[in-house]
Amino acid sequence: MKKIGISLLILGLLGTGYYFSQKKNDNPTIATVGSLKIKAETFSKELINSPEVYRTYLSTLEGKKQLLDILLKEKVLMNAASKSGIYRKKDIQENLKNFEERAKEQEEQYRKGLVLKEYLRELQEGKLKIEDAALKAYYEQNKNDYQNPVKITASHILTTSQEEAETALKRVSQNKEDFSKVAKEMSKDPSAARGGVIGEIMRGDLADLPEFENELFRLKTGEISNVIKTKIGYHIIKKSGEIKLPSQTYEAGAPQIRRILEKKKFDEWIEKEKENQGVQIDEKALAAIQVSMAPSPDAQKIPQK
Repeated sequence: MKKIGISLLILGLLGTGYYFSQKKNDNPTIATVGSLKIKAETFSKELINSPEVYRTYLSTLEGKKQLLDILLKEKVLMNAASKSGIYRKKDIQENLKNFEERAKEQEEQYRKGLVLKEYLRELQEGKLKIEDAALKAYYEQNKNDYQNPVKITASHILTTSQEEAETALKRVSQNKEDFSKVAKEMSKDPSAARGGVIGEIMRGDLADLPEFENELFRLKTGEISNVIKTKIGYHIIKKSGEIKLPSQTYEAGAPQIRRILEKKKFDEWIEKEKENQGVQIDEKALAAIQVSMAPSPDAQKIPQK
């Protein structure tokens, strides 16, 4: 019995060895350059990643030989470069370090994007789900905006204080200065470069700034608002024009309504989470951070003699 057991054990080991041998042969070495090896799997990946237009040629033996020759040249160069000590050069080390740091940042951004995309999808289908009944109720409550929709063109001046906003308002209302000029000089919004122009707006586009949107849709064409405070600062709004649009049925307006309600529900959820997670902001430290400004296009121009 003991002999039979040993025989079975030997057969088992032989069988295991045979199995590994078979697996090993699935990825044989097709070429070597010193201690570096080119495996069949690596070569196959190079074939797969090659431009599609060349694959018919690369499927032939001559094509494979040519591709292998390219890989061999690369390996020979890498071997020679490694032996030369080039990796010790300061600029090489710095570039490799910078690349590793960028790779880590990109990996982190990718991971963050992947996680947030999936979690937002779960929120959208769960806690933040908008039922059809809510869409219909919103449509009925705002029926006039959908049956008589308008598209408004507008400009604004954004300041960080009430005093600045009052100064801007005085310049455009009492002193009759050009709104675009004052916006370029005083507005803290990116639209300042365009004279405060923020483009075409429909009801719901600025749902996260309800004070701004309500005032804008109250104004008459050409009229300038008083100072309007929102969560991002103090605004002076000018309504430049208004275009009437065809009426929208509930079915046509439902996608936009869903976006509005989802945004509202998400903002409310975020604020609760901020409170639950104990979010705190050090405004002094935030204000002390310096932002390097890129030179203006005019500053980059070469003076003409």
